[in-house]
Amino acid sequence: MKTLSCTLVSLVAAGLALPGCHDSRVPTEPASRPLAARLTSPDRPGRYLVVFAAEQVPADFRGRVSRLGGSVETSLDGIGVATVTGLTDATAPSLAAGPDVQAVEPDHAMTFGLGGGDAAGASTELTASETVAPTDATASPTAAQFYPRQWNMRAVLADQAWAAGHLGSRDVRVAILDTGIDYTLADFEGLIDLDQSTSFVAEDDPIIADRYPGRLPISDLHAHGTAMASVIGSNGSRLAAVNRDVTLLAVKVWNRSGEGSIARLLSGVVYAVDHGADVINVSGFYAFDKSKDRGVVAAVNRAANYAFRKGAVFVSVAGNDAADLDHNGDLVVLPCEAPHVICASATGPTSNGGVNGPWVDVDAFVALYSAYGRSSVDVAAPGGTGDFANLQRFQFGRVWTLCTTTATETSPFQACKAGLPIAQPFGTSLSAAHVSGLAALLVAQLGHRKPGLIRERILQSADDLGQPGTDPYYGKGRINIARALGL
Repeated sequence: MKTLSCTLVSLVAAGLALPGCHDSRVPTEPASRPLAARLTSPDRPGRYLVVFAAEQVPADFRGRVSRLGGSVETSLDGIGVATVTGLTDATAPSLAAGPDVQAVEPDHAMTFGLGGGDAAGASTELTASETVAPTDATASPTAAQFYPRQWNMRAVLADQAWAAGHLGSRDVRVAILDTGIDYTLADFEGLIDLDQSTSFVAEDDPIIADRYPGRLPISDLHAHGTAMASVIGSNGSRLAAVNRDVTLLAVKVWNRSGEGSIARLLSGVVYAVDHGADVINVSGFYAFDKSKDRGVVAAVNRAANYAFRKGAVFVSVAGNDAADLDHNGDLVVLPCEAPHVICASATGPTSNGGVNGPWVDVDAFVALYSAYGRSSVDVAAPGGTGDFANLQRFQFGRVWTLCTTTATETSPFQACKAGLPIAQPFGTSLSAAHVSGLAALLVAQLGHRKPGLIRERILQSADDLGQPGTDPYYGKGRINIARALGL
């Protein structure tokens, strides 16, 4: 029987104190209880993911599906995967019986909620009506309005890279597979390729048309994608990003509630690769049973291999459920554990003195919520301190990000819903964004289509924290942007 079930884990779950972590610098805070993983019904009844034995879609496939009463929604010929709708529990096994079909599995939707974006703390000093000064194209990113709050950029020595002239290049394309991007923000002016950006989230379109007339389908109704983009690239109006010069591609795969299926993610990866992405950032994860969900696991692995063959650096997250990925049974965290993907864990300050610091040990310990595992985590990067069970704790050790101006009631970013310009989230999502930013700088320095070289440069130049060598919490260490660029 080729129809298999899948287990989906929240992209962002509650934080837990890390078991087995003996770093004396880790605060001895009480553990919070994990949120239950939420498994939802498929996006649409009768929606299935079809994985073929070969990495191409058979020419007669549409006819086969039609005869069973279904239709082909997506055909990803580069990786041999398709999405079909209209099948029933009775007809799906007939499709799976084909000799060239490896698996037919329900394409379940998955929801996540990013904590830490509340309106408490530093963001209350801001007002919705506050204007931002025009950007000086020659200014250092350190001149950004709120750069003093950005401990994270100093922790990875981004400021040293900028001082040496490593500001990025508009020729480098970073695809952000997320909830969309607010392309109207001053920090993104000239950085987002609106012609090549796209949305796979049709259910958001009528809400955008109704509430925000004239806005494009890539508009971010959630806030997560805008936050990730503001870490990767910004011209420095409000916040500094790893790159001042870069081209961002918004590939919307999650809706206003942070929900999306694995098929949308696969479509997003293939789209990004086919539209020239040098770097692909996926700040989220799915967990599957590798012994049962073999078709889905194979599909994600194929997408990661496809990206690598085409020359794209693929970056993702370890997750925020404090899971021990070395002892996770048959679960596999994707895209983190797919081939060639750079998987990031999160770090943050041990203590701070307020909104402007001073911060202590800005990257000396792995965040309490971060998943870990020697076999999975490649590097660590700033994700900020935080407690998903109590958003008021550790608020001054978070990462400052830009808010979307199109937030809806489903966004967990309370600051953005209140109309404030800055949010303060935390999580491994942000760690991946820092790594993607570094990958973009390295593409600008080393050239396009060198994902293996760039991956090794990121890993080998990292600051070795924790146990010597590869560490379950930090991988090869916390990224060091200056050293990676040869400074």
